[in-house]
Amino acid sequence: MRVAPPQLYPGNAAGGTQTRLIGRTEEFTAVVSAVESNGGAVIVGPEGVGKTALANAAARAVQKGFHVVHIRGSSFSSGTAYGALAWLLSEMPDTPLENPVQVSRALKAHLELRAEGRRTLLVVDNVHELDALSQTATVQLMRQSSAALLATTPDLLRCGEDLVRLWAEGMIRRIDLSPLDPADSLALMEQIAGGRLSALAAHTVWRQTRGNPLFTSLLCRDQITAGRLTEHGGVWTLAGPLSFNGEISDWLESWYRRIGPPERRVVDLVSLCPGIPLQVLLETADAQAAETLEEQGVLEVSHGDGSVRLRNPLYARLVAERVPLGHFFELWQELLGARLNPASWADGPAKAFAVWSATAGNAVDPALAARACAAANRDGEPDTVLKIAAAVQAPGPHPRLMLERARALRTLHQAAAAEEELKNLIGMNHPETEVPALLELAQTARSLSRPHMSAAQALRQAEAASAALPEPGRTELLQQATAVRASLAVLDADPAAAPAALGALCLDAGAPADVVLQARACRCQLLALSGRTQEAQQEAAELWESLQQARDLPLTAGAEILDGIVCTHIMCADPARALALLDQARRLPYLETHLSAWSELPAGAIHAIAGRADTALGCLVPAHRQLEVDDPRGLLPLALAAMAYCYAQRKEWDRMSEHLAAVPEFKTAPAAYVLAATRYFQLAAVLSLAPDGDLPQQLTDQGRRASRNGNFPAAVLCLSSAALAGDAAAAKLLETTAAAGDGPAARMWERLGAGLWQGSGKALFESAEALLARGLYGHGYKAAAAAQEAAESGNQRELSRRARMTANECYRMLADANSLESRLANLSDFERDLAARAASGASSARLGSALHLSPRTVDWHLGRIFQKLHVSGRAELRRLLGNGAVRREGEAGQYFK
Repeated sequence: MRVAPPQLYPGNAAGGTQTRLIGRTEEFTAVVSAVESNGGAVIVGPEGVGKTALANAAARAVQKGFHVVHIRGSSFSSGTAYGALAWLLSEMPDTPLENPVQVSRALKAHLELRAEGRRTLLVVDNVHELDALSQTATVQLMRQSSAALLATTPDLLRCGEDLVRLWAEGMIRRIDLSPLDPADSLALMEQIAGGRLSALAAHTVWRQTRGNPLFTSLLCRDQITAGRLTEHGGVWTLAGPLSFNGEISDWLESWYRRIGPPERRVVDLVSLCPGIPLQVLLETADAQAAETLEEQGVLEVSHGDGSVRLRNPLYARLVAERVPLGHFFELWQELLGARLNPASWADGPAKAFAVWSATAGNAVDPALAARACAAANRDGEPDTVLKIAAAVQAPGPHPRLMLERARALRTLHQAAAAEEELKNLIGMNHPETEVPALLELAQTARSLSRPHMSAAQALRQAEAASAALPEPGRTELLQQATAVRASLAVLDADPAAAPAALGALCLDAGAPADVVLQARACRCQLLALSGRTQEAQQEAAELWESLQQARDLPLTAGAEILDGIVCTHIMCADPARALALLDQARRLPYLETHLSAWSELPAGAIHAIAGRADTALGCLVPAHRQLEVDDPRGLLPLALAAMAYCYAQRKEWDRMSEHLAAVPEFKTAPAAYVLAATRYFQLAAVLSLAPDGDLPQQLTDQGRRASRNGNFPAAVLCLSSAALAGDAAAAKLLETTAAAGDGPAARMWERLGAGLWQGSGKALFESAEALLARGLYGHGYKAAAAAQEAAESGNQRELSRRARMTANECYRMLADANSLESRLANLSDFERDLAARAASGASSARLGSALHLSPRTVDWHLGRIFQKLHVSGRAELRRLLGNGAVRREGEAGQYFK
């Protein structure tokens, strides 16, 4: 019997609503199959992962063929003989419970009577909490083939021996249920919110729940109730830090009260100080309680460094939130009373202890605070840095702490405050922090309109101070200075400013890994800016391989390196590769936070450059709404300009004008590539409105300026758009500009420029093919159309046909409405049937005979159909539909319905 996947299942009692069963299709099919063809299944997974929901959905799906009986194990019922079966036994005639054999027979007879000829399905929730006699009776019913079993448990090995043997013997199937992946978790949140979530909002919730469906549902509803998730222009955006009060706190309270006082103390300590050393925990809490919690899967002990954490970090966060302030302080005092030395702990627990101290209102030792702040900056937690630093009550300033505070302020894009802190720090002339402070100041100064010290001056001072130091500090600081100088050259799009030592640093195996990888990311981009596209992309590919193998990179460093690789591919006119890289990078744990939270805007801008307006707006609209709420990096101008360009491509002129008018000035100096993209989108959008005969002079001028400044990517992008819009001068300039570059991308632009001003169909077709392969569909469509026109003028029929096919392929990628599927749906029934018959290989004569039409009429209709579908003929239609997709001629009409 085939069963459709479930649509709804009752929500958890804590939620009280109904929720779609999302992301469980394979597991649902496996459970139903196990029930129908075998003895049943046991669903295993952590608390809140959706075991009960899946079991109930499967039970409802097979209920026509089974008599379904629900049983629930609990710690309360497990203390009584047949406690879990009490309600079922109460329906039966008096049965002596002292005799398990008689109970089993009576239970079997009772269920057979109630089943009315059907088989019984026992749905047992929390099977590990059945009392021994209930479990024995359940297993006996299974072994006598009187019932199928569908059970749930967090750990199969915690169940009784009889039940485990059923699985070991193959009588029931084990189905492991894992948390939802980010995509399914997003679908669940959007269902709860009733609308789309921004990437930042979705990822902020997912980062806490890690795909646990119950926790995702509770936390998402709590944020809506607390106003932390707010609907803004049809998109739910993050409006503040998450709230951990509400339904999810109530759920945690019920779990917390089920464990004993010794276990609670362990949970409190580990929640307030995640990563606490095991020896410290055992000196201040009950060892047996800790062992019990570890056996139950609540605690996780690292056998490497001996640190202890709650297996689910959300538990730690919720427990820490609910611990009363008095108890909070008492536990902290007890740790101090045990004469422990947090300064000797690893960075993670030392940071946690410093946060605990700060939250408890106690002073934090300056040296410990500096180390904890350094760890927080590496982990991408600038707010934690400021919290710890504020709790330090030292008699005088602490240079290392000031440096970490300045770094946190710069990460939070509070450039003026960071500059003030650095200015004070540099004035102290502290030898250990002077050079790092100058390097920080150089990066901070770039974003200020009137800095205290220019970036160039700060760099010169840093390099001079580094050179005066003894080894080994001198070399390492000079390497950092080289990396910063290269980074500023990229931000300014000034390859000439690249440091001479950059190449040697990229090859230095003895330098710190994060410094080398960041230097390599800068070199890739500088090569692309210079037009050396083949070298740039080759080095970017090698860097991507290195990044995947990297370990213990600071979060911010990993994000910057990834940005550099993606930007390199974009500057080398390869949006398809950039988008593929973004997708691959989601699998790297230390990059998923940066990617998942902020990937909408770069992905939207890439799709816009590619000419895919619909797809771009799908990313840009939620990015824009989130940036309206919170725009720490000042990227709102780019988002609005890209949206205006997309609306222009869709000929939605009012929306285009509205978004163009709304583009604000940048608050601080943006990266050159951000500024170049923003200006390009603005000018290219206006160009779409230019009346016939007007030349895109502004875009040409923009390209000419970029060429003079040595910015190859910006120059060829602007000039190519102007040239495709009809500016012959731009076409000639595009050819000469691209000729100075190197690699396939440069040759592509060169051929496009030459083809446009010379009217060469061959050159235009070659450039169109390259543009299509790289994912630049908008440019590719225009180039292919121009190639077709030139080929027809020169009576080059084969070239014209090939150009038309390329134009069609590009056209189908430009918009959702252009896709073959969409355009097939717009055909009449007759046209769909005729198209399917033609794709199956039938000749016009055969089609005419079958449809009572002349071959000439058939060809006329097919010509109109091919025009509507944007295909060049039968061969292309057959290729697009695929050999396996085309049905036999008699079934052809059904294929399209």
